[in-house]
Amino acid sequence: MAPCVVLAPEHLPMDERLPQALSDRGWAPRIEHDARMAMAELGLIRRELRVDSAWDEAPPSWPGLVVVNARALPQWESLLEAMEHHLPDISIWGWDGLKLVCIHDGSPEESASPDEPPADASPAPSSLPFRPEPLSHDEVSMLLHGRSDTEST
Repeated sequence: MAPCVVLAPEHLPMDERLPQALSDRGWAPRIEHDARMAMAELGLIRRELRVDSAWDEAPPSWPGLVVVNARALPQWESLLEAMEHHLPDISIWGWDGLKLVCIHDGSPEESASPDEPPADASPAPSSLPFRPEPLSHDEVSMLLHGRSDTEST
């Protein structure tokens, strides 16, 4: 079962159909009542899944956050902004009482052109504070064989 975080208001009873809907999708819920704790838990789940699938060819996919009655949560708007900024790859689902509704699909935004790097991409290696010098033939020989090329003749 894939882990997900269910964020629900503490003062409202949980709909008994929600656990069954999550189970039908193969999701194991971790219940949180505080938006900050839910976001922290999501970060931990994401890290755990990345470590567990580090050698897999395909990146992991996970269900993410399920929000029950978002309007009753005082931190809903700030949570949504924080999730979009810090955890944009996490899906956000809403529970409408009958089914799960996707609020944010967690897929990365496509750049305008595949040739252009994303705006927040790391700088090119040429912007490093130093430029490494190429290794000489003797230095490569020392690294590979433990002696310089002149010592072998």
